[in-house]
Amino acid sequence: MEPEAPAPRTRRRKCIIAGVVVLLLLALGAAGLDHWLPYMLLSHYKFAVDPAPPILSEFGAKTEQISFKTSDGLAIRGWFIPAPKGTPARPITLIVLHTLGRTRQEMLEFSLPFRKRGFSLAMIDMRGHGESDGEFFTYGFHEWRDVVGLIDWLERRGDGSADRLALLGASAGGGVAISAAARDRRVKALVAIATFADLDEMIVRRSPWLPSFWRKRGMARAERMASFRIAEVSPERTIREVKCPVFLAHGDADAKVPYAHAERLHAAATGTETRKLYCIRDADHDTMFARGGDQLRASIADFVHRAFKTPEP
Repeated sequence: MEPEAPAPRTRRRKCIIAGVVVLLLLALGAAGLDHWLPYMLLSHYKFAVDPAPPILSEFGAKTEQISFKTSDGLAIRGWFIPAPKGTPARPITLIVLHTLGRTRQEMLEFSLPFRKRGFSLAMIDMRGHGESDGEFFTYGFHEWRDVVGLIDWLERRGDGSADRLALLGASAGGGVAISAAARDRRVKALVAIATFADLDEMIVRRSPWLPSFWRKRGMARAERMASFRIAEVSPERTIREVKCPVFLAHGDADAKVPYAHAERLHAAATGTETRKLYCIRDADHDTMFARGGDQLRASIADFVHRAFKTPEP
């Protein structure tokens, strides 16, 4: 005997229940996405910092703890690492800013060799990273205050550490460096490595799968949460206000932030008489330091010493 077909009313009831379930799942998914998108832009896992990384001993480097409050009330922490004793010329202080989601510790391997070239190092965890306060990161909109606070801290040392300042930032740290150098004339040389030209453009590039209306919703919520304006985070525009010498380095195999961004920043740096674009051959965003190596460091050191008109040790 063949089974009886379900009654029309039963079929309708099942369709309605299925439709309600689908709508509920869509609503939950939308709510989850609305919550996730702003946090994806503004926050990240906060890595711990080793108080005594072995690499410091390898380079015979000693650290002095940096701690200060920014103008908007956040505690920023880091290390001051003086140049080796017996450095012939008065050291240049190189402020070093890490990449997004990392800490000052990440930058030690690349930065410590600069000490032999006549540099002291000032390395901080930017807000929302490492040992520093802060929940959100705004790619330079607020973080320039971290750099200005560090320069004020160096001035309070009273030993000349703030007299000759160069600023180096990598990736998102480069955007912060550009923002700070545009605002604080105490920075006398700027180095930005693998830095994006415009945040709005990068958000679109990193989320091509997302419908534009949803992207805009997420961006608007992120702006409210972190009290900033994405449209104003544009190193390409900000670098026009930088007056000191500018050194830009970028990997020609970078798929995350294409090399064209460095070319745009270089073209926009019209406020300085001295600018240089350095290509890190065969380097992508993750291998820029390894590929650049000592040749990149030597080029940066030579550029900065020329900016201060001092011979390299």
